[in-house]
Amino acid sequence: MSQPLSLPRPEGPEPNEPATRARILEGAVQAVARHGLAKLAMSDVSRSAGVSRGTLYRYFATREALLDALAQREAERFFDRVIDATRAAPPGEARLRVLIEHATSEVRAHPALQRLLQSDPAEVLEGIRRRLPELVDAFHGSFGPSLEDTEAVRSGAVTSRQMVDWMTRFLVSMYLFEDPEPEQTLRGLTAMYRLLAEPRP
Repeated sequence: MSQPLSLPRPEGPEPNEPATRARILEGAVQAVARHGLAKLAMSDVSRSAGVSRGTLYRYFATREALLDALAQREAERFFDRVIDATRAAPPGEARLRVLIEHATSEVRAHPALQRLLQSDPAEVLEGIRRRLPELVDAFHGSFGPSLEDTEAVRSGAVTSRQMVDWMTRFLVSMYLFEDPEPEQTLRGLTAMYRLLAEPRP
């Protein structure tokens, strides 16, 4: 895949305007949602963000640096929103259900993720395959503590790491394949949770 050439970075201190950086990254989300990833150019991002190409390159010297920063920001926002949603839920089954519901809705509602699935399916699948262990690590670091007080983990039926691995694979499948009956899926997940939570003989 050919990449647009990057402009030389100017001498002087690194730019330090959080509002401008956030504006660029939000513009990048919109540009990815509009153009996909394979055809995305830095000029698309500058137009979506409403900044000049010179400003864009002062903050992100290359397309790769921009995409890395975008992935990092979106991951942090995803985890923050889902964790905030679970804090108000009581421990146990209710918290697990809220966790799955919000994580699923966040993935489905993200415009760039949905566009990538349409425009770059092969790249999406390869990226998921390559980074699945990293995704599990990230989920476990964020959600593992919330699962320690579930009956399934306390009873020894599963570890929090095993539950997170299962949840991550579930979220990936929900992203890749449209679910025509999400409520029925959630009821099935609750039933599976209860089976896991039953005390072992």
